Amino acid sequence: MSMQTAAAQLIKTTKVLNYQWSRAAEHWDDPVSRRIEEKHIQPVVEMVHSAIGAMETMSEAINRAKHECS
Repeated sequence: MSMQTAAAQLIKTTKVLNYQWSRAAEHWDDPVSRRIEEKHIQPVVEMVHSAIGAMETMSEAINRAKHECS
């Protein structure tokens, strides 16, 4: 699997998570749900954004190395 494919899958899965969480939040809005969002959902989204940035950087480095070796 290429780095771009993995990043695309990660983005898609994160969108699904956000969608499902927003649907749950329509019916569940109390201190527990807000704590779950703060302690679990948001950190995951932030980590995904960081991972995608790192994956893009790695992909560029790999492509540069392949070009230099050919």
